[in-house]
Formats: sequence, C-alpha cells, structure tokens
Amino acid sequence: MDAWYRSLTPTERCELLREAWHAGRELLLAGLRARFPSESEEQLELRLAERWLGAELFARVMAHKKKWGLG
Repeated sequence: MDAWYRSLTPTERCELLREAWHAGRELLLAGLRARFPSESEEQLELRLAERWLGAELFARVMAHKKKWGLG
C-alpha cells in the first residue's frame, strides 16, 4: 500500500483525503441521526459542528453568530 500511495499525484492524494473526510462526516451524521432521531438536519449539523470544534470553540462561534444576527 505504501508504494501505491507514493505513486499518487498530489491531486489524487487530495481527492483521496476529501473522500475520506466526507465519508467520516457522513458516518458521524448517521450516528447522530440514530441517537437523536427526532432532531432536524440543522440540529444534527450543529451537534456535528460541536463535536468537531469542541464545546468551548463551538460556544464562541454560536455567540458570534447570535451577535451578528446569523443564528
């Protein structure tokens, strides 16, 4: 596998990373949907953002959104 990865162009490596990122995101969302079946997609996206950013940064971002009338 090492040789295969090294043979990829930088563009191919970026595409591989992008696909893995999207797959991971979809897996996390699927898990959140299973745990919180009654929540809207927007609420699930917010839960996902909180997991990725951490509680402290997420709270700061949401405070700024509210301050600017975006949330």
